[in-house]
Amino acid sequence: MYEFFFNYSPAVYNESEFILANTWPLWLLYFLAITFIAGCILTLVWKRKVLNLFQLASIGGLQALMIGLVLFVLWQPALVTERLVGGENAVAILLDSSASMALAENGQSRMAQAQNLISEEGLEDLANSYDILPYAFAEETVELTNFSELPNPGDTSNIGQSIVQALRTASNTSLGALILISDGADNSGNIDAATLSEIASYGVPIHAVGIGRETIPEDLELTNIQLPQSALPGTTLAAGVSIIHDQGGLTRVKVYNGDELISTEEIELSAEQNLTTAFIDVEVSDPGELDLRFTLDPITGESNLANNSRAQVVDVPDGSYRILYIEGEPRWEYKFLQRAMDEDPSVQLSTLLRVTPNKFYRQGIDDPLQLEEGFPIERAELFSYDALIIGSVELAEFNEQQQQMIHDFVSERGGSLMMLAGLNGLGLGGWNESVVSEVLPASLVEEDAAFVRQQAKVVPSPSGLASPILLLSDSPSENLELWNNLPNIADYQNIGPLRPAATTLLEIDVDGELQPLLVTQPYGRGQSYIMATGGTWRWQMSMPLEDMSHETFWRQLARGLVANSPLPFELSTTVENEEIRVRAQVRDPDAEENQGLAVAAVVSSDYGPAMTLELLPSSTQPGVFEASFNPADTGLFSIEAISRVGDTPISSTRSAIRYEQNQEAFAIRQNRGLLEGLATATGGQYWQAEDWDDLPEAISYSTAGITEQDVRYLWDAPIIFILLILLKTAEWLLRRRWRTI
Repeated sequence: MYEFFFNYSPAVYNESEFILANTWPLWLLYFLAITFIAGCILTLVWKRKVLNLFQLASIGGLQALMIGLVLFVLWQPALVTERLVGGENAVAILLDSSASMALAENGQSRMAQAQNLISEEGLEDLANSYDILPYAFAEETVELTNFSELPNPGDTSNIGQSIVQALRTASNTSLGALILISDGADNSGNIDAATLSEIASYGVPIHAVGIGRETIPEDLELTNIQLPQSALPGTTLAAGVSIIHDQGGLTRVKVYNGDELISTEEIELSAEQNLTTAFIDVEVSDPGELDLRFTLDPITGESNLANNSRAQVVDVPDGSYRILYIEGEPRWEYKFLQRAMDEDPSVQLSTLLRVTPNKFYRQGIDDPLQLEEGFPIERAELFSYDALIIGSVELAEFNEQQQQMIHDFVSERGGSLMMLAGLNGLGLGGWNESVVSEVLPASLVEEDAAFVRQQAKVVPSPSGLASPILLLSDSPSENLELWNNLPNIADYQNIGPLRPAATTLLEIDVDGELQPLLVTQPYGRGQSYIMATGGTWRWQMSMPLEDMSHETFWRQLARGLVANSPLPFELSTTVENEEIRVRAQVRDPDAEENQGLAVAAVVSSDYGPAMTLELLPSSTQPGVFEASFNPADTGLFSIEAISRVGDTPISSTRSAIRYEQNQEAFAIRQNRGLLEGLATATGGQYWQAEDWDDLPEAISYSTAGITEQDVRYLWDAPIIFILLILLKTAEWLLRRRWRTI
């Protein structure tokens, strides 16, 4: 219908430049328009005794439009378009042949839908004007003779690099456009800015044809599991489970450790959003490896069950983390904190209690020489700890070198620092004047830093209730009740305004106003905390003997301090593009004992013999050693890395990862956003499969290949003659009504 009235399709108008093809000068057009309109006005003036002003304006306006339209036609309006020259250009067709294209929808696979488009009949219009260059891709691009024989479905897909490979291969032809036929599922982490920039640099428009449904109500997908790679024995992990869905309802998540069912949770899926994240508690008991699998119960009509399950391995190291606690006075908080930590085998608390100036009482040490000189004066000694607690100790106790070491302990070492309130602590101890204050989650102020000996009610914040540090019970309601029933603390200290990145976990109610008590923030590689009280010991003294709230809180807080502390020698594993990448990191590569270090890893699996990998130093990251390997089959891979200097072993660490070849079972909904982004960035368009017949015309307006100028005249468009008739008819009807003819 549009083409009947305007001669050409909307695409022609969008791609063309409007011109007046007549060579007559424009000044003549303006002169004639003014002359004829002036004549109409003079003619109407003679009728002023018969017609009122509104009637004169109406007839005059219609006559002016009529004159303007006639002059417009005389100057020959036209559209000028750059179009590809038929028979001189090529069009590349890049077909997604990954496993996700084999998924069936409405009784037909996605690949069958795509093949219907690129059949001999479907390509007829394109083949009449262009050379067709057929390609298929999964992880890499494969050049085809035709689309009758396709490669086997690939286990992964990398759209960005596949497009680049196709463009490089076709770069010796006059390529007018590239047609991408895909569901948009990309296992490479989507297309990064560098790849997109390289694609756009070829100047070839990409027309993306989306295959598959954007919403699949009968499918659930377990898209992500948020868990740390390692955990301490005896802790409870909050596993974040993210589920993609297109309708509301209920589902159940089951958690297995190997073949043992260890947890189950019912999750309500919101009907107002398509992503629901819930947290499931996973108990960590003994050292070793947790080979976890999370599985969703299927919903009615669900056929693709492969995306209902994900596995993740959590390393549970056999050993203890070390915390150094320095206190300036023998107070109750020091005593009860020590008692709380005594029964935790995963955390070793070493303490320095100042008894006289320059003299400390040491506890929790491994040998008589440890901390013999008091607080460490060497970086290596301080950095051997995983967390540092500073109590009621004034800044003057530490020299400038030690203050800088504390700062670097958090920012570079990645340790945690917690400062406790006290008569000589925080702002009262002058810490606001130190480089250490940069690390803390609050800007310490000396003027209002009073240590108030007044009881106050402790109130957990919403962020605190979501933190495992404040988990006194697995039941949220019971947990809140336990916190509400705790006795008041004995004292508190004002700490100053919080930093932008600070999170408040606990607050206190002071005369009806809440102020922060336990706050934290990330800093550099580590984390810092302020506990603005020295009076939590009342939770132990004022509660029944069997109540473990005080011990549980401090043990969980201590574990929170050390949980993310980097080890001296760490190993991590990831899966990227069907490879398992192994990455070892030495915490302090500049240390004398780490010079000339080499790293090897022994990989063992459920099948086949063990193999040895030599990890190579990273060229960009000091202290990082990397290697990768292609697993022969799916399964659990245990990896032990050993560092050495020459033939002398220095240290060892281990990790584990489960490898599964089902990436194409995930992200099965059409990723229209990715396809549209590709098309927009390259000057192409996004198309749905049913609009395939409109593609040839859109491609013809590409400027990437050999083009010619095409002029299309508009003077004979039916809409112009219809407008002329309507204008003259409207004028005649008005004149008849007003009896002027």
